[in-house]
Amino acid sequence: MTDPAFTGDAPADLEQVMDRIVALAHTNGFAKEGRVSVADVMAAIGERSFGPLLLVPSLIGLSPVGAIPGIPAVTSAVVILVAAQILMGFEHFWIPGWLARRSIDAHKLERGLNALKPGARFVDKFLLRPRLPLLTRGPFFYLIAALCLIVGLVTPIIELVPLAGIVPNAALVAFALAITARDGLWALLAFLFTAASAWLIAMGM
Repeated sequence: MTDPAFTGDAPADLEQVMDRIVALAHTNGFAKEGRVSVADVMAAIGERSFGPLLLVPSLIGLSPVGAIPGIPAVTSAVVILVAAQILMGFEHFWIPGWLARRSIDAHKLERGLNALKPGARFVDKFLLRPRLPLLTRGPFFYLIAALCLIVGLVTPIIELVPLAGIVPNAALVAFALAITARDGLWALLAFLFTAASAWLIAMGM
């Protein structure tokens, strides 16, 4: 079985992921419906690109678009499904029809992700490179998937506190960057964000 983290023409860094989705949103913005569905995003990224498929919903959750009612539930559902299928050994990502049809306004998505692109360029140029790849492979890859599953499950709860959703979404972005770019330092950073998410939950109980 091929390494599920890294496949064919999958985006290799943060800006490449964002460019694909921004281009999709721009194109769909001129279509009659003017929306981008979960299925559209899957097609743009690739059904075997598990790192980017985890990265996109967490980026949307971290962007201004994440404040739109209902969006956190959709992004969390995608993260949970992707992570669960990694743990079950799937080589192709699958989502049910009801989730595939969920969509967002294309112009809002384009604006929200464009707002993050300067930061993405900085991350790609100065902060993202193959380091400690062992932390993104084998058992660690599945540990990352398990933690993404847990964070995805608790994020809707944390989102009830204003701005608190930034921390778990940052953890998901860091995990996804780690396995997209084979950068173990981002995995270590994600572990810290996950611990912070656990602390937020404990403080809220």
